[in-house]
Amino acid sequence: KAPGQLPDEETRVAEAWRFYRETLGSPRFVAAPMVGQSELPWRLMVRQSGCDLCYTPMLHAEEFEGSSEEEMVRQGFSSCPEDRPLIVQFCAKNPEDFLNAAKEVQDRCDAVDINLGCPQSKAMKGGWGGALMDEENWHVVFAIVRTAATSGLRVPVTCKMRIYADLQKTIRFAKMLEEAGCSLLTVHGRQRDRALQHAPANWSFIRAVREAVRIPVVANGGVSSRASAERCLRQTGCVAVMVATELLTDPELFAGPAREPCEPSLPSAEDEEADEDESQDDKMTATTADTTTPASLQDFRKSVRRSARQCLWYLDFCEVHHPWSIRWPRDHLRAILGPACGSVPRKGDPTNANILEAFNNVGADAGHSPPAVGAEEARAAYWKSLCQAFRDVVRTLCTRLELCEDGESSFEGLSWGSTACASAESTAAAPRPPTATVSNSLAAVKLAREIPISKRFLEAQQQKAAALKSCMLASSNRSRNGRQ
Repeated sequence: KAPGQLPDEETRVAEAWRFYRETLGSPRFVAAPMVGQSELPWRLMVRQSGCDLCYTPMLHAEEFEGSSEEEMVRQGFSSCPEDRPLIVQFCAKNPEDFLNAAKEVQDRCDAVDINLGCPQSKAMKGGWGGALMDEENWHVVFAIVRTAATSGLRVPVTCKMRIYADLQKTIRFAKMLEEAGCSLLTVHGRQRDRALQHAPANWSFIRAVREAVRIPVVANGGVSSRASAERCLRQTGCVAVMVATELLTDPELFAGPAREPCEPSLPSAEDEEADEDESQDDKMTATTADTTTPASLQDFRKSVRRSARQCLWYLDFCEVHHPWSIRWPRDHLRAILGPACGSVPRKGDPTNANILEAFNNVGADAGHSPPAVGAEEARAAYWKSLCQAFRDVVRTLCTRLELCEDGESSFEGLSWGSTACASAESTAAAPRPPTATVSNSLAAVKLAREIPISKRFLEAQQQKAAALKSCMLASSNRSRNGRQ
């Protein structure tokens, strides 16, 4: 190829598939880029749970360009030799920022990705993410991808897009990315409109894009289990499926028997009918699960045991590969244990919602965190202390449900650390105070969050409620007397 030019189409397609098969290793299950939640310890954990490929959190190219190692870690980028294959995702609004940021990481990843679908309001106002899908910005998107693909960058360029309401427009945008030099395309089967964020993913649009382009395509959206992931692969014909939110609540979503990589094939009419039947069965099962209590306390405790083990496993990774922010492990632990803490195992038993509040209390007195680079001993001691505090909270839940006993040093083969169960109970938030009679008041909101409130404030709210009730009763009596 000439300087600044792409190879011919046949060569580009062959190189794209070589990149997918040889560099990435033909991945089938992919962990999505999630801001603040797909950091290094989390990626290492899900890699051992069935994910073949991981993305970093989305990084801002304009801020990342020219950053020191300390600044890179603060922004969310860190890696290690075991963290491969890895794709680094950036958001950018001009070719220069994206290219310069990509050069900073080209020797520490396998590809760089441009975010073309973030629907958040700050992205739309800032001119990046979903804003680049406006048709008047297509020339900017083309320039970003083409500049990076023809500049001598040592890794390929990949793209992550969303669909439009119009199928033909979706296909035109995807083919433009292919022509610009994209080597791997991820298609999220939802539109960028925030109002449609929880709408069903449109796999038929993803399938149409897969048929229209010649480079590898990854499907994203609508996957909640290993079975639905397999179904998505069959219905879309994509080479892989990407998952985000569901991996947060179950990092072992893809755990199961490995299968040999295979070339994508489009489903037959019989396959589609069978998939539709399976989909309806999944919906009925989900509806039943949402409207009934757990089948038995034994099933509930088994679910909590699995979630607790995942939490301890994740904390082991945090002790070795320290996150930068305490918010990251806090959010992960809350997501994993959230369903268990909000459930009622038996009629009349209280929930364990204050366990989630206790996670917020961890680190409150830990002081400032050590530098992200250097000061290894101080950082190791800091994170060992935090991880122990997090384990204490998890242990509190397991003790309440009689999944473990005081004095046990391990749980499901993972260490509890050094603290006994009795001291762990004090980490949880205080018991729920008396319920205020004022609905939607500040007191009620605080109570719902299990934040302690003063007795004087609660009494004042109750007095206001009583006065309001008296006024309404008097008004009702006057109206009734007037009608008589």
